[in-house]
Amino acid sequence: MSALIRWLQDRLPVTGDDIQPMTNEPVPKHMERWWFALGGTPAYLFVIQIITGILLTIYYKPSPDTAYESVRFITEEAAFGWYIRGLHKWAATLMIAAVILHQMRVYFTGAYRKPRELNWMVGMMMLLCTLLIGFTGYSLVFEQLSYWGATVGANIADAVPFVGGFFKTMLLGGEVYNDNTLPRSFILHAAVLPVTLTLLSIVHIMIIRLQGVTEFQFEEDKDKPPQHFSFWPDHVMSELAMGLVLMIILSVLATVVPADSDPKPIR
Repeated sequence: MSALIRWLQDRLPVTGDDIQPMTNEPVPKHMERWWFALGGTPAYLFVIQIITGILLTIYYKPSPDTAYESVRFITEEAAFGWYIRGLHKWAATLMIAAVILHQMRVYFTGAYRKPRELNWMVGMMMLLCTLLIGFTGYSLVFEQLSYWGATVGANIADAVPFVGGFFKTMLLGGEVYNDNTLPRSFILHAAVLPVTLTLLSIVHIMIIRLQGVTEFQFEEDKDKPPQHFSFWPDHVMSELAMGLVLMIILSVLATVVPADSDPKPIR
């Protein structure tokens, strides 16, 4: 092991002392409250979505003739398929809720104001991307409700002035729901939108690193100097603990309220 470490250090002359200033930035005291650090929650859920999504893709077949049967096979026959699908479903639901709550917290605490307007706009694009991922993922089940959900959603997009027709055609692959709709939704859901969300997340984090976290002064602390705690290990450990709690919640939901399917759509 020591020989491997020496080999790496000869080629990457970076030590722990060099990395520590970048990772151990003081974090404002109010970030100890979970509701002020909601950004880590959707990030953790997004990782769960990627892992479970890859596992589901092994069996899922994005075609109108095979999609419904492949989802049934995952749910009823594949080993732990019901659990993986349940995790994927509930992580998506909680992720959307977490992003909305995070944006609400930023808005109502005024953390979007100058000089953080740009990051607020990036956050809103991330929210839109998250909603689109949920919408396209819901369409992939190819059940009666999701079929009409995709149809209604495309018609709503068509109502947007100037660009509505383009978005409707992009979602459906035509004027109405057809054989191209499901593969197109799969590509958007599994590739285009996740990559876009990942890139937006990188930009979001970079701006936070450049500007720093908004510091709040509470009434009970107005006569005290600003207080901070270390990013490592305090903040990292609290985020890991929250991730463990989320995993327990997801497992309970996937077991108690498992994902099921409506009847196959009649087109």
